[in-house]
Amino acid sequence: MPNPALQSTIQRLWERGETAMRQKNWREAAKAFEEILALEPGHLPAMLKASSALLQLDQYNKARARLMSALAVANHHPGLVMELGRKLRQFHEPALLLDLLERSRFIANAPPPALTEMALIVSSIGDQETALALVRRATQLAPDAFQGRYLHGTVLMFLGRMEEAETELEACIRLQPDFPQAHWVLSRLRKWGEHDHHVERLRQQMAKVRPGSEPEAYFSFALHNELHDLKRFDESWQALERGCQVKTKLDPYHERSTRELFGRVKQICTPEFVRAAPREDAYTPIFIVGMHRSGTTLLERILGGHSLVSDGGETYAFTAQLKIAADHKTEHALDLQTADRLVDADFDAIGRGFIEASRWRAKGKPFLTEKLPPNLINAGFIAKALPNARILHMVRDPADTCFSNLRTYFSNAALYSFDQVSLANYFGHYRDLMQHWRTVMPERVLDIAYDDLVRDTEATARRIFDFCGLPFEADALRVERSSGAVSTASSASVRQGILTDRGAAWAPYQAHLAPLLDRLVELGVMERPA
Repeated sequence: MPNPALQSTIQRLWERGETAMRQKNWREAAKAFEEILALEPGHLPAMLKASSALLQLDQYNKARARLMSALAVANHHPGLVMELGRKLRQFHEPALLLDLLERSRFIANAPPPALTEMALIVSSIGDQETALALVRRATQLAPDAFQGRYLHGTVLMFLGRMEEAETELEACIRLQPDFPQAHWVLSRLRKWGEHDHHVERLRQQMAKVRPGSEPEAYFSFALHNELHDLKRFDESWQALERGCQVKTKLDPYHERSTRELFGRVKQICTPEFVRAAPREDAYTPIFIVGMHRSGTTLLERILGGHSLVSDGGETYAFTAQLKIAADHKTEHALDLQTADRLVDADFDAIGRGFIEASRWRAKGKPFLTEKLPPNLINAGFIAKALPNARILHMVRDPADTCFSNLRTYFSNAALYSFDQVSLANYFGHYRDLMQHWRTVMPERVLDIAYDDLVRDTEATARRIFDFCGLPFEADALRVERSSGAVSTASSASVRQGILTDRGAAWAPYQAHLAPLLDRLVELGVMERPA
C-alpha cells in the first residue's frame, strides 16, 4: 500500500529540488534529490535530476554513477529513452546508448521530433548507419519537418551519397528558406559552377538576418564557399571576413588558456612520466593527431581501407577516461584542471577503460583508428596509458593548414581559427608541443607529411603501415571507395580520391592574409611567400 506521508515528503523534496534547479542552486538541488533517493532508492526521475545537479557541481563520477543506476531500472518509454540518450552522450557512453536504442525499439515507437534528435546524437558518436535509419523514419512520418530533412541530408553526405544529400537539403530549404545550416552544408557538398550555384539565393537570405547573429555567420561561410568555387575571390574574401568577424564576437578565443595548458602539459609529460609499462590489449589503437585540416581524414581513410583496421572516426573516448580519472568535466580534449589531476592518476586504469569502452568500434578487428586532431595535446597521456598505441601526426604546410582552418566554419571548436593572428599563434603553440613529443618520446610518434602522402602515396603508406605493424594492402589507397562514413569537414572532398592540387589555395587571398602570413613568418614556421 502507498504510504501517504512518505509520498507527501517526496513531493515536498521534489518541489524543493525543482526550485533549486531553476535558481541554479545546484548544491541544494542535489541535496533534495539525494534525500528522495534515500527514502525511495528506485526513484528514477530523482536519479536523473541528481545526475544533472551533480554534474553541474563538477562531481563527475557521482553524476555518472547516478546515470548508470537510472539506466539499470529504466523502462522503454520513448521520452525516457530520449532523456537517457542525451545523458549517455554527455558521458561518452556510445555503446550503452546503442544498446538502449536496440532494446527499447526506439525507432518503432518514438515520434518524429525525438527520432530526429536521437539521430543527431547517434550521428555525433559516429554511427551514421543507425543515424540514417532513425532520421529516415522521422522524415517518413513527418516529411514537412525541415529539421529532419536537413539532418537526413547531412547524414547522407557523411555516407558519401551526395546526390541524395543534395535532394534532402534542397527539400529542407524549400520548407524553411532561412535555415542557415542547410545552406552551409549544401555549399560544401560539391564544387559549384558558373551556371550551377546559389550565390543570389544566399545573398537574399543574408539580407534578412540579424547582424552579428549565428545565422549571419553560417550564411557568410556558405557564400564564401560558393564564391571561392566560382573564383570570384574578392567577393569570396568579403564573405569570409564577415563570417569570421561575427564568429569572433559570438565565441571569443582566449589565447592565454591555450598557452597555460600547453605549458603545463609539457611540464608534466617528462620522458619518465610518459614511459608505459608493457601490457597486452585486445586490439591496437592508432591515434591520428594534428591540426584540423591537415589531412587527418585522408590518413584515416587510407588506414580504414585496410582489412585489419576498423575506422573509428572522431570521438572523445580517450577524454572520457581522463574525465573519470580526474573526476572532472571538461568541455574539450583537455583542460588545466584535468591536467593537474592526472599527475597522480592510475594510467593503467585509464588505458584499460579506453580499450573496453571502444571495443564496440573495433568490431573484432586487431586495429582501431581514433582520429581526433585535438588529441595532439593528450599524446603523452595516450602513450602512458596505452603502451601499444601508435600515434600518427599529420604535418601540412603552415599557410595551407591555417587558411583551410580560417575558411572552415567550426561551430563549437577551434575558436582560434576565426582570427588570423590567433590562428597563427595557435599554430606556433601546436608546433612547439609536437616538438616536445618528439623529444620526450621519439619512438612513439610518426610524422607524416601531407605532401608526401598525396604525391608519393604508396611509399608513404608503406611507411605508415610498417610503423603500425600492418602488412601493405594496395586496396587501402582507394579512398574514393563508397564504403565507410566520413563525418568531418572533409566528408565531400575525400570522396574525390587523393587530390594533388590542393596546395596554396590561399594564394588568391594573399593580400588579405598579411596578418596571418606575417605572424607565421615571425614565429619561424615558414618563409615569407614571394
